[in-house]
Amino acid sequence: MFPWRSVEPDPQNHQGFSLQDRQLKVIIAGGGTGGHLFPAFAIADALKEREEGAEIHFVGSKHGVELRHFEKREEDHTLLNIRGFQRGTSLQAVGRNILFPFRFLSSLIRSRKLMQRFNPDVVVGTGGYASGLPLLTAIKKDIPTLIHEQNSYPGFTTRWLADRVDSVCISYKDSERYFKKKSAFSPEILSDRRF
Repeated sequence: MFPWRSVEPDPQNHQGFSLQDRQLKVIIAGGGTGGHLFPAFAIADALKEREEGAEIHFVGSKHGVELRHFEKREEDHTLLNIRGFQRGTSLQAVGRNILFPFRFLSSLIRSRKLMQRFNPDVVVGTGGYASGLPLLTAIKKDIPTLIHEQNSYPGFTTRWLADRVDSVCISYKDSERYFKKKSAFSPEILSDRRF
């Protein structure tokens, strides 16, 4: 399933690290809405079925639906204090936008600490603002990255990072035009999962 398994171990290079002697460790980041969260759960369940002993760590936002759903799962999770840039000029929107740089910085620091502590073999993003910083941190650390885009039109985070991640899996053939040559069309990835 993972191409780097057949390469001789090299602890300094995740992309050339064999996992034959240890468990697969995966961070799955995404949330904000069920459209980003439930595909993350489906991917985690599929990985655990195919990779015995796989260790999954979820990353989401304190401000998304994942706040109440992560607690129902057995996997560890991290909630970042991040939310999207608010459109509009209401007092609430302006207040949230003023806080955005501070939330961004604190979430970036938490993402870096998580990568250092958990040391994942791959980071998977399923969209939403909570997926951006873990993916960005993994890219900087040369950890393999993948985005699963389940919508026909990719969101901001996916469009921002699509050219920098190792691979993008799409559910709609029409989405290929947004990802140049990095996309893989796999509509069956979630077809057998029920939420």
